[in-house]
Amino acid sequence: MKYRYQKNISKIILIFTTNEREQLMHKYILIIVALTNLLLVSCGSEIDKINNEGLRSLIVKAISGDPEANEKLPGFLTDKHIHQTNFNDLTVESLAINNKVFYSVLLEYYDPTLNLFAIFDDQLNMYLLDKSLNGYLSSEWNVLGKRRFVFVQESFLTKDVLSLDRLSIYEIFENSAALVYRSLSRFVKENKITNQTVESITENIILTKITGLSEKEAESQIDTFYFNPGLEKYLSKSDLFNNYVKQQIKEFNWTVLKSEIPAEIKDSGSDSVKNVN
Repeated sequence: MKYRYQKNISKIILIFTTNEREQLMHKYILIIVALTNLLLVSCGSEIDKINNEGLRSLIVKAISGDPEANEKLPGFLTDKHIHQTNFNDLTVESLAINNKVFYSVLLEYYDPTLNLFAIFDDQLNMYLLDKSLNGYLSSEWNVLGKRRFVFVQESFLTKDVLSLDRLSIYEIFENSAALVYRSLSRFVKENKITNQTVESITENIILTKITGLSEKEAESQIDTFYFNPGLEKYLSKSDLFNNYVKQQIKEFNWTVLKSEIPAEIKDSGSDSVKNVN
C-alpha cells in the first residue's frame, strides 16, 4: 500500500493496488455477511416465539380450516374440529418458567366430546393434550414454591338437575407436563351443596377437605391422596367424595329428559390424556 500527501488537504489519501482493493473489499463483504447472519438469527429467535394473542389467532385459523395453521399445531385438532367455529370459549393463559413461556389452552364446545385442554411452550411444542373434559370449563395457573400447576375446573349436569364440578391438576416441568390429580370437587342435589377442596400439595400427598356432609354420610371429612410414582399421579385409597357422589347419583330417581353427559364418572380419564413429550 502506498501513501501520498496532497497539498492543502489535511488528510491522507491512500492509494491501493488492484490486489489490495480486492482483499479489502473481500474483508468488508465477510464482515457484512457475518453481521447480517447474526441479525437474522437474533430476529428469527424472536419471531419463532409466540404470544397469547398469536397462539389464539393461530388456533382460530386452524379450526377454520387453514392448512398452514394446522401444520403448526400437529396433533392438536381432529377432523371433527375443522370448520366447527361455533365453540363456546377459547381461553389461552400463560406462565413464564425460567427462560420459557408455557401456555394453557382451553377449547370448549356445546358438544363436550370436542372439548380440549392442551399445554404448549412458546415454540409451539405441545406437552400435553386432554380430550376428556366435560361441560363448562375454567382454568387457573398456580405457583407453589418451585412447582407450577394448572387447575382446570369442569361444571356439568347429570340426570338433568344434579350439578357436578370436577377438578383436574396438571403439573408443568421444564420439558414435560402431566395430569397429577383428578377428583370431583362440588355436588349439588336439591339445594344441598357438598364440596371437596384441595388444602395442601406436597411432594408425597395432597390433602383435601370435604364440607357439607353430615356425620352419618361420611366417617371422615378429610381425604389423603398419595403420590403413585408408577402412575405419576396422586390417588386416594378411600376416594371418599367420589364414592359419596356416585352413591347419591345411583339413588336419585329421575326421568331423564335432556341429552346429557353419562352419569358414570371417570375418575382418571387417563385414556384421553396424552403426555406428548
